Amino acid sequence: MLLFRNLNKINKNNLILNISKNNQKLSFSTTTTTKATNVINKINQVNNNNNNNSNNNIENEESDDINNENYLKHYSQSREQMMNDYKDKTGKDIYESKARPITHTIKDFRKQFKDQLENGTKLTEIEHPITLAGRVKSIRISSNKLVFIDINSSLTNQEISYNDIIQQQQQQQQQQQQQQQQNSDDNNNNNSRINGGQYSLQVMADKKFYKDSLEFENIILNLRRGDIIEVNGIPAKTKVGEISIVPIEINILTPCIRPIPQKLIDKEIRYRNRPLDFLVNPTTQIPFYIRSKMISYLRKFLVEKGYLEVDTPILSTNVGGANAKPFKTHSNSLNLDLFLRISPELFLKQLIISGFDKVFEIGKQFRNEGIDLTHNPEFTTCEFYQAYADYETMMTMTEELLSGMVYDTLGTYEVVLPSNPDIKINFKGPYQRINFIDKIQELTGRQLPKDLVSYDCIEELLDICNENNIRCKEPYTPTRILDEMASTLLEPLCIQPTFIQDHPLAMSPLAKIHRNSTQRTERFELFVGGKELVNAYSELNDPKEQRKRFLAQSMDRTSGDEEAQILDESFCNSLELALPPTGGWGLGIDRLCMLFSNTTTIKDVILFPTMKPINQLKQDNQQQEQQKDKKL
Repeated sequence: MLLFRNLNKINKNNLILNISKNNQKLSFSTTTTTKATNVINKINQVNNNNNNNSNNNIENEESDDINNENYLKHYSQSREQMMNDYKDKTGKDIYESKARPITHTIKDFRKQFKDQLENGTKLTEIEHPITLAGRVKSIRISSNKLVFIDINSSLTNQEISYNDIIQQQQQQQQQQQQQQQQNSDDNNNNNSRINGGQYSLQVMADKKFYKDSLEFENIILNLRRGDIIEVNGIPAKTKVGEISIVPIEINILTPCIRPIPQKLIDKEIRYRNRPLDFLVNPTTQIPFYIRSKMISYLRKFLVEKGYLEVDTPILSTNVGGANAKPFKTHSNSLNLDLFLRISPELFLKQLIISGFDKVFEIGKQFRNEGIDLTHNPEFTTCEFYQAYADYETMMTMTEELLSGMVYDTLGTYEVVLPSNPDIKINFKGPYQRINFIDKIQELTGRQLPKDLVSYDCIEELLDICNENNIRCKEPYTPTRILDEMASTLLEPLCIQPTFIQDHPLAMSPLAKIHRNSTQRTERFELFVGGKELVNAYSELNDPKEQRKRFLAQSMDRTSGDEEAQILDESFCNSLELALPPTGGWGLGIDRLCMLFSNTTTIKDVILFPTMKPINQLKQDNQQQEQQKDKKL
């Protein structure tokens, strides 16, 4: 039976170990006798508890310690003492500035030696020792001469199987990242040893192969979970075929001076402390490998079709391109109020006017709106524009792009709907199409007003909404009412990829009037799983009509709609230089990544999601409780 070191717990004597059920004595040297006694005392304390609950209690305690300032201070001081002892006894420095002579990554090490060794053998005749590095995941003490150390490193640029993603997420939900307490020889014989977004490798520290026995004792006593170490050694395989490295020397490059818990489930902590979340829950890294691969495919797809990637301003004196409330800031040097962009659309269309016939941009947008499972104030989009194209061109490209992207990224055209695992979404085209106005009229049994731009239609639209239990919030404008009707009636129909097309004129201030109807526009939105992914249209290029549309939006803003677009005179002036017939297209990358990675919240696909600081959150909760008490 191995000793499993609880790498985070440090008492006043600097060492506490947590083992499974049986006691086992440590006897490194006379200098460790006192520490070993403390170990046994802790063992007895654990064993006196209920065996079924002791590990859970310890793990919960560790999660609570994350925000315990006294504990964190004590832990940091204890680790500092350990590192001083390490430097005094070994003569080695930590935080060295020189580059490390790394010969192999963990991935390369496994690939090179998995077929060169028989089970239970060591490659002792190697010409030069192997040098690799990683972060300590766990330490298991077999005896005073044999210790097993698991280290992790990045899974960067590895092929990721969609089935593996689903399987790992199911395991994560079932096990909640329980601490592994198994003998190394009981591990599965898996040469890849992938855990979430990381590769792992076993360091089989055998005292008889180590260059200095006293240094061996010191490194084992002072090593903790989370430390970054460098290992110089020889390849080996355990009796059951586990690829390992037997160290001749171990160097602590960077100590971890904050505790890393065995479990971290609380989302309020996870999203606010991403580095800790990724270290404790490595499967949460997977969406970002998927995201990277999606964006790489998207960029390659557009470049190969002749599109030029560009960067347009994030700060400007005006905002446009979408119906949204912007963030406002101020430039001290210019003494000027500025807005963070809500869309790059107007700049990209000015580039089309300038003679760049195909342009695209992948970048951040900022909207001062609500936060929920699919909305974050800061998010990523891709927009592209093509001269001499229309919205039919954009629909065809959408089917080609998304079907190719999902297959290139995941190796399949089908993905599971995150909100309902029983439903599989097929991204292979062609996609079904729904006409905006015709479908609403079919579902409500009522004809919509002929003029959907005039405010005179509001009363009749509200009457249709009341008949169909559609709740609209003030201020009432044709745009807001029609949008709510679509959200209630049309979007739930769009589980499989579906184009909702030919939107009313009132909802599309930047789209061309439909070639067959003056109250409709040549616009479509792609919905998947009931959520919007793509918005595209034949771009309006008539400067007089564009000014008229902007003024209508200004009327909505006067009525209290803060998301209505603002007249952009410089853009209208640019249109007078002649915008060729153009198709425009925009994709929400975060939402698509949610589908590809089988996650239900946008926070899981954003590395650092926007969150209220934990202290402010606690204050707000206290104020809410006080207000409730006052009401009572």
